[in-house]
Amino acid sequence: MTAAVTEASVRAVLNTIVDPCSRAAGAPAGLADMGLIRQLEVTRAPAGARVRVVIGVTEYACLIGPSFAAEAHKKLTPLPGVAELIIELDGEFDWDPDDMSPSYRELLARRRRQGNAFFLPLRELARPGGEGRP
Repeated sequence: MTAAVTEASVRAVLNTIVDPCSRAAGAPAGLADMGLIRQLEVTRAPAGARVRVVIGVTEYACLIGPSFAAEAHKKLTPLPGVAELIIELDGEFDWDPDDMSPSYRELLARRRRQGNAFFLPLRELARPGGEGRP
C-alpha cells in the first residue's frame, strides 16, 4: 500500500528548499517559512495523488524562481503516492513580509534585537546617521 501524500507532507518537503537570501542573512528559511508557497493542492486520483504547487519569489527582480521550481520537482517526484506533479511559478509578485511564518518573523525580530545590521529595516539603513550606516 502506498503512503498517502498530504498537504502537510508536501509543505514539509518544500520547506527544505532554502531561500538563498535568508541563508545569506544568516537565518536560513525554507519556502514555507518564507511564505513562498502561494498555492498548494493535493487531490486524490485512482493512480495516486495529483500535487499542484505555485511558488512565488520575494520581489519582481528575483531570478531564483526557476531554481525553486526545479528543486521542488526533484524533491517531490519521488514521494510515494505522487502520480502527477504540477509546479508553477506565481506571476503576481505580491509577496509581503507578513507572508512569512510567525516563527520565522520572530527569529528575524530576535536577530534585529541582537544588532545584526543586515536585519535592520531598509528605512533605518537609508536614514542619514541611521543605526546601520557605516
